[in-house]
Amino acid sequence: MSVLKPICLRKKEYHPAMNKVKLKTRAFELCSEKYTSLPHLARTMGISVSQIYRVRQGKRKINATFIIGAVQAFPGYKLDDLFYVTAEGGSDDGQLGLSCERLRQIFKGSPTLQKPDLRSKAMLTTRQVADLLGLHPNTVRRWNKKGILKACRIGTRGDRKFRREDVDGFLREGESE
Repeated sequence: MSVLKPICLRKKEYHPAMNKVKLKTRAFELCSEKYTSLPHLARTMGISVSQIYRVRQGKRKINATFIIGAVQAFPGYKLDDLFYVTAEGGSDDGQLGLSCERLRQIFKGSPTLQKPDLRSKAMLTTRQVADLLGLHPNTVRRWNKKGILKACRIGTRGDRKFRREDVDGFLREGESE
């Protein structure tokens, strides 16, 4: 059995074997060493007891809140010790339930959610970036999806907001080449 690490939200984009990828945890195995019960673990992780039981039974996927809680509950362990990805398992809609950027933050060792300063006028919309670069907004979205331009996803609709510094840095890179 091979173990694959997730890189992006849509697993189908990478390899056919990743269609059945599942993120799993060792937190329940480690729980007996440090915590008296699953409700005690849930309180420490800052999540509901029902979420703990649903993840354990496989009825709920592991999300960012669970990952952050596990890192807080087991401070002496690395993410690789707490979580693993397998290329086996049942029906799956092809998504881990986390954005690409959030997965990158978690696997780079930044378990706390990094929120942009939205009050700053330095945040640009997709349309504003497209106008600055002389591109169509769909090109800006595609470049963001490919990682060429970095953006934050904001609100329930997931609107993209670009930091002015990131766009300026992208322009400087283009001029230096």
